[in-house]
Amino acid sequence: MTPTPRRVRQLLSWTATAAVWCSVLAAAVVVGSQTSLPSIDQDTAAALGSIGVAGAGLLMWRAAGHVKPGRRITYQLLAAGMQTTAATVAAACWLPNGLADTVAGAGFATAVVVWSLALLRLPDNEWDPKAVQRRLVDGAFVGLCTLFALWLLLGRPLFQAQRGHVTGGDFAIIIPTMMGVILLGVGLTTTLRIRHWRRRHALAHIAVFAVHFTGTAMYTAWQWTRPEERVLWWSVAWVATCTALLAVTYFARHRKASPVDKPSYPGVHYTVLAGAAAIAAAAVLINGAASGPLPLDAALVGLAAAAALAARLILTFLDVHRVTVEAAARQKRLSAIVGVASDTVLVLDPDLKITWAPEDSALKPAPESGPCLGASFLDLVHIDDRRGAGEDLRALLDGLSHTGQAHLNIRIRDVDSRWHHTETVVTDLRGRPQVRGLVARIEDVGARRSLETELARMAYTDPLTGLANRRALLQSLEDGVAAEEHQTALLLLDLDGFKNVNDTRGHDFGDELLVEVSRRIKELLRPTDVGARLGGDEFAILLRASRPEAVATAKALVARLGEPYEFHDESTVFTTGSVGIATAADGLGDPEILLRNADLALRAAKQAGKNRHATYDAEFDRLVRRKNELTQELRGAIARDELRLVFQPVFAIADRTIVGAEALLRWNHPRLGQVSPGEFIPAATESGLTQDLAVWTVNRAAEQLAAWHSAGIKAWISVNVSVKELHTHLFATEVNTALIAAGVPAKRLVLEVTEHDFSHQMNTLIAQLGALRGAGVRIALDDFGSGYSSLGQLDRLPVDILKIDRDLIAKDDGGVGPLAAVTVELGRLLGMEVIAEGVETDTQLSAMIAAQAPLVQGYLLAKPMEPDDLTRWLTEEPKALPPAPPLVPEPRDTPSDVPESEKS
Repeated sequence: MTPTPRRVRQLLSWTATAAVWCSVLAAAVVVGSQTSLPSIDQDTAAALGSIGVAGAGLLMWRAAGHVKPGRRITYQLLAAGMQTTAATVAAACWLPNGLADTVAGAGFATAVVVWSLALLRLPDNEWDPKAVQRRLVDGAFVGLCTLFALWLLLGRPLFQAQRGHVTGGDFAIIIPTMMGVILLGVGLTTTLRIRHWRRRHALAHIAVFAVHFTGTAMYTAWQWTRPEERVLWWSVAWVATCTALLAVTYFARHRKASPVDKPSYPGVHYTVLAGAAAIAAAAVLINGAASGPLPLDAALVGLAAAAALAARLILTFLDVHRVTVEAAARQKRLSAIVGVASDTVLVLDPDLKITWAPEDSALKPAPESGPCLGASFLDLVHIDDRRGAGEDLRALLDGLSHTGQAHLNIRIRDVDSRWHHTETVVTDLRGRPQVRGLVARIEDVGARRSLETELARMAYTDPLTGLANRRALLQSLEDGVAAEEHQTALLLLDLDGFKNVNDTRGHDFGDELLVEVSRRIKELLRPTDVGARLGGDEFAILLRASRPEAVATAKALVARLGEPYEFHDESTVFTTGSVGIATAADGLGDPEILLRNADLALRAAKQAGKNRHATYDAEFDRLVRRKNELTQELRGAIARDELRLVFQPVFAIADRTIVGAEALLRWNHPRLGQVSPGEFIPAATESGLTQDLAVWTVNRAAEQLAAWHSAGIKAWISVNVSVKELHTHLFATEVNTALIAAGVPAKRLVLEVTEHDFSHQMNTLIAQLGALRGAGVRIALDDFGSGYSSLGQLDRLPVDILKIDRDLIAKDDGGVGPLAAVTVELGRLLGMEVIAEGVETDTQLSAMIAAQAPLVQGYLLAKPMEPDDLTRWLTEEPKALPPAPPLVPEPRDTPSDVPESEKS
């Protein structure tokens, strides 16, 4: 097994203990064999003392095992010193005289060394070589000075009187005694310098000195053949002092460290050193006055004291050198840290003079003339910031700051005569001995200020055009509307056809166009105006102007934007702009409302034909709100069952019967009331709801056809659909599904398509109509004569019925249009049924009869009616073409300017 340090220490301690007790037992055997029982001689007393001390040392070793590990070795060393003295005396009992003296001297000297090491280590939890060196040198100097005086004045004369001359055995007593005096000095100086465990150390070093003194006294009395009683009593005292040292160990086991360090007494320590030196000098003077020159032995002790003093001076020199080097290293480290930081530190005295500055730093403050050190701190500050900084610093010096700090946003000059924006924090540290002044920490925030300025600019500026952005415009609007002394107007601009430029020329070209537009806007701006780009091709101009001035600016802007745009590739682009105008009075003082009103005015300008300006109109605002409300409410109208169908009959002139009916959509809202198709049909078209309405209408019409089929009624129903639904491939499927579910023939359903919707995607429309017609559904061309279809297109279209537009039949004065008969004849030649719609007077009806129009429809004959009323009419009076009533103007269900496709 590999030995560990712990096992080695245990082995050595057991070996030493075994050696001690072997020596003690040997002494006991030898002395016991030579001594009679009734009497105790000197050898017996010494042997008994060694047995007692060995036992005390053993107990102390075991007690030290319960001390904390950091201090355990100290008390084990004390126990080892006791064991050494016990073994020394025991060996002297059974060894020959010459050898016994040598062993005794070496043993007592070894014990002193061991005890000295223990006392030197006692204040620390671990071995600190530097601290031990200073304690040893100081203690040795005090002990040697004391030994010199005692030996020269007392010890040497007393020894000469008692012994006369020194023998070989006397050295075993004299040398340990002198070392004991040195031990006393080491313990004294160490106790005065330490801050922890001072009382324990004092008790320990007194007890150790007592053990050493009684041990050497017992050995002296024994060797110098003093009476047996004296030897015995010194043995008892020796054992008693060992017991006292054992008590110190037990005291250490339960003693806790003080939470607060005790004060050090360096003055007392140095007084002791000076006092020891004074005692030695006085001894020299007294000896010189009484006896003359120093004897050789005393001179050797004096030289040893001088050597200790020299060692102390060397250590002091090394300490000063080390502290100087460490201070320089700390200074360099501090300078290096400050040098790479973005700030610097200055120390100011109460007069604001600079007393310390780093040698190297990123920011090097300097006054206009002269060095930084010794200059006034205010000389570094910009003249515009100097007054405020001085007031804050004086308030700090007067104790008016609750935090003990002053925060300064000032500009400071550097060695290159440049000004730096800084955030300076000045802390009052006059109460700290290490500083005794003000500490100014100066942070250069110039880069951060520049970044903040750039970020602010980016946050409020459009990066492409350099104009303000929406956020900046809103801020300016708030400021402008809040300032009552200024009139505020807002112009909102949108380019006409900008998407086409992007699609045909690319987005880079579009960006160039936007930059040119922004340049033209800037040309019209006054210093008090604000131009902004809100996004895309939308711009805004905030004017400090009245309404007439705003209108004049808008006219000039529209004219300027309409001029040709020439670009770097020698290409020319023509585009125009529309402008909406709103004033603060229209916006009621709210920037968001003002922006919305301008947007509504722009919308009105776009709807009026673009390339123009328009001012905010409250009536247009109301219509837009109404339309938006209708759009929102229409989304749930089907689910809420708010829609219904009414039917306007179609009459056959030949047999005066109702052959069919046109389904018309009606909406009755619980809050809005009866909503006209002229309102909700356009709203449905813009919001993409016509598909759902068309499918719902087809399903309701199919259900009505099924009801008529069950009642034996053979009339058909026509439903208005737009081209948008026909372009959806699912619409045909929905129609077929509705007819199959209702169980009615497909020919009973007629889909009316308005002629003016045929202008786009003709081929796709023809294919969709052909598919529906192939399924059996008939197709009617509504409002024929009002759209774009030519005769060639009419021949291509899969159409079964022509519905002549009202404008071809009726005049405003109630007369008949000149093309009505021609259109009826055209339908007959093409093999199509013809329905003359919009018949409202007897004259028009007579004209259609004369033109042999097969089918007629209009308010003169019948208005749109509920399904039950029409069913009752078809069931009870199938041939009920009424006679022409007197011509009385009646309000039509659908205005004439609303296309028939919008009726449903």
